[in-house]
Amino acid sequence: MGSRSMLVRGCVAALGVLLLVAGCGPGGGAGGREIAIQGPVTMTRTFKEGAVFKYRFKVESQSGVKRTAYEQSVSTQTELRTTSTVTAVKPDEVDLTMRFDYAVGGITMGDDMMPDESAASLRGKDLNFILDTDGRVRSWAGLSGEKALEAGAGEIAMLLYDVFPPLPDGPVSIGTTWTKPYEVPNITTTVERTFVGETTYTVSGFRQKFEINCVEIKAVSSFEFEGRAEQGGEAWLLSGDGVVEGTMLVSVENGNIVYGASNAKMNLTGEGASVASAAASGTVEVGTKSRLVIELM
Repeated sequence: MGSRSMLVRGCVAALGVLLLVAGCGPGGGAGGREIAIQGPVTMTRTFKEGAVFKYRFKVESQSGVKRTAYEQSVSTQTELRTTSTVTAVKPDEVDLTMRFDYAVGGITMGDDMMPDESAASLRGKDLNFILDTDGRVRSWAGLSGEKALEAGAGEIAMLLYDVFPPLPDGPVSIGTTWTKPYEVPNITTTVERTFVGETTYTVSGFRQKFEINCVEIKAVSSFEFEGRAEQGGEAWLLSGDGVVEGTMLVSVENGNIVYGASNAKMNLTGEGASVASAAASGTVEVGTKSRLVIELM
């Protein structure tokens, strides 16, 4: 491939509600050290064919399921390490491939603990992104039917989507606030999910992390959810709402997320069945709490 590159102009800010600095949101600090940068800051995100970067993701989720004469709690822990390569830069889109170098997970149901083989099955596989020229995820493909990506209410899809959210226009300084739609595309064609909402971003400071100068941004997202969730051998047709809160650190130099974490909550109701292929067998209430972390390696 050639070495053409595309400069996607915009400010650092919109790198995603779920890529929030570990410990920066509820429950901790951003890490790194505070630095003084004279704002406003305008940043450029560059896509160059052949560029390679690595991320580590961690997802911890707890779900409480309540049905007629039945209650169950399910906890999951997943860690993913990926290598992303920009494969093509075109006039109207950017193509990128994310390979899962490492994937491991566990499931706890009551007193039972077991490895999550569906997470392990992602190792060595590719997820192909198509981005708009401003970095917004237009679509992704290549892993349809992977159970790890269908599990829960889409927590992994939410996290992966926010590696490349849209960038806002114009420069930012401390106190700058803006809003963007919150729309997560379906990561698999076999499970339909719809997220409709909005994210509010606020620049809260500047910090240095891993010797990288970063913009610190707090983000709050609220959304409505409709679709199917799977976990613990059950499938549910659900609707409801959710909120995500946290903080992210984003590189001043190139607009990449450096380190982040968020806390997400969803309250959903619908119909459930004991297996994915079965007809709905009763009403169900599902509450989920998730901790999502990302780190540039």
